Amino acid sequence: MDDIDRATDLAELTTRIAIDNQRNKMLSAKDSAHNCEECGYEIPSERQIAVPGCSLCVACAEVLEARNKQFRQR
Repeated sequence: MDDIDRATDLAELTTRIAIDNQRNKMLSAKDSAHNCEECGYEIPSERQIAVPGCSLCVACAEVLEARNKQFRQR
C-alpha cells in the first residue's frame, strides 16, 4: 500500500465518520424547525419528516453546502 492509497483510505474514513456524526446529530435532534432560521420561510412538513432536526429550508441548506464545499477546496 502506497501513500496515495493510505491518503484515500483516510479520506474515505474521515468522510464516513463525518456522515455518521451528522446522522447521529440529526437523529438526536428533538424537532425540526417550522421556519427556516436563515430566510424565515416555512419548511415543508415533508422536509421536516425526511430530515429530523432540520433548521434550514432546502434552498438555504444548498447554499450552505455550496459555501462549505468551496471553503474545503481552498
